[in-house]
Amino acid sequence: MHKEVFRREERVLTLAREALADDSWQRDAAAFSALVAEYEKLCRQSRRLVTMGDRMQQTLGNLNRDLAESERKYRSIFENVTEGIYRCDSAGRLVEVNPAMAAMFGCASPEAFVAEVGLLHRLFCDPDDYRIYEALLASGDARRYEARVRAPGSESLWVEISASAVEADGVGLQGVVGVLVDVTERKDMIEEMCRLARTDSLTGMWNRGYFMELAGRELNRARRKGGDLALLMIDVDHFKAINDTHGHDVGDMALVELARIFGESVREVDVAARLGGEEFGVLLPDASAEDACAVAARIARAVRSAAIESVAGTLRMTVSIGLASLEQPQDSIDSLLKYSDIALYAAKKNGRDRVEVYRRSVCPRRSADNGPGCPDGSGG
Repeated sequence: MHKEVFRREERVLTLAREALADDSWQRDAAAFSALVAEYEKLCRQSRRLVTMGDRMQQTLGNLNRDLAESERKYRSIFENVTEGIYRCDSAGRLVEVNPAMAAMFGCASPEAFVAEVGLLHRLFCDPDDYRIYEALLASGDARRYEARVRAPGSESLWVEISASAVEADGVGLQGVVGVLVDVTERKDMIEEMCRLARTDSLTGMWNRGYFMELAGRELNRARRKGGDLALLMIDVDHFKAINDTHGHDVGDMALVELARIFGESVREVDVAARLGGEEFGVLLPDASAEDACAVAARIARAVRSAAIESVAGTLRMTVSIGLASLEQPQDSIDSLLKYSDIALYAAKKNGRDRVEVYRRSVCPRRSADNGPGCPDGSGG
């Protein structure tokens, strides 16, 4: 480029050199030579400046191309990723969201989503979750923060948020850029796995492991507050004969029916579980031995009244129940299970379809609802 710019100057320099070769210019040769030398110097400096300009122009062109390529890549990611991406200004107003985030909340377009929601905090179902989000941003970045969110007119979602503040030198906070990942399915799966780990697959009742965990909590609470606590151990009478006569499928139906009866016979705060096979446990917080006897009688009566139809005929059941109460500070869940199991064995031994109470004193009451009758003394 510089050759084209300085073509005229080169021609002038050529004429000047030719004039210097003419003898008629001898008297002014020194001054003319100095002029030519300065002009040559000026041309060299000008060439260097033009060369620098060419290089700067080329560098600027490369930067523009790189910037355009980066913008294209950013737009491609922004438009096509499955995760939701959003930008907010310093006041928390949504500036831009990608199509994935709009679709996540059931909106037709990103523009419609921004217009409908407006402020980011409106997405959070719980205001406390948004305050925690802001605190995380203030302390650095929010990384993999889980919260429940919902846009107007959409169902709630569990999302994992990763966001960071955008700042400019001398200006401060410019806004926030964040990514939302829908983890609802994963959250539901984890909750379902927890539920399956805690419940009996056939009856839907708590299993033995979770029963022990809940029972331990209730025992500690009863010790702290000095409250009552009772435990019922329940076993189906002649359950093997039920399976042999009616079949195992009917036996399973019987266990499910028992789970229903237990659910209707106890309070919401009580803990009922299938401990294994045809054996069940019911923990009764804040229940005295007399209260527990009433619950046991109600359960026995409900089971006695239940009927299950099968091809082998009508199935009727009875249960034997052993009852133990928290009486001494050193009593543990294991000891209460042991005592109620001893009482249950006594109920089986004394004719079944009855309630036996393990106590270090006398039975708190008699009741005809207990079948043949509440025992006079300790079951153990």
